[in-house]
Amino acid sequence: MSHSKDHRQVRMPGPNEHNVAELCKKFGISALEERKLRRLLGKHAPLHEIQANAPPRPPRFR
Repeated sequence: MSHSKDHRQVRMPGPNEHNVAELCKKFGISALEERKLRRLLGKHAPLHEIQANAPPRPPRFR
């Protein structure tokens, strides 16, 4: 028995580009660390790259 299969290609969109400076302000990253991230990643980068290269976030105490 032969079955016909649909060989469609599914487009998987890549990560969205985010402004590094805006996300540094949002996450509370210092100006020095922001400069390091912009030098490393450029003005725009995917969110996962920014988070992977950012310093650990300070704890939030209640």
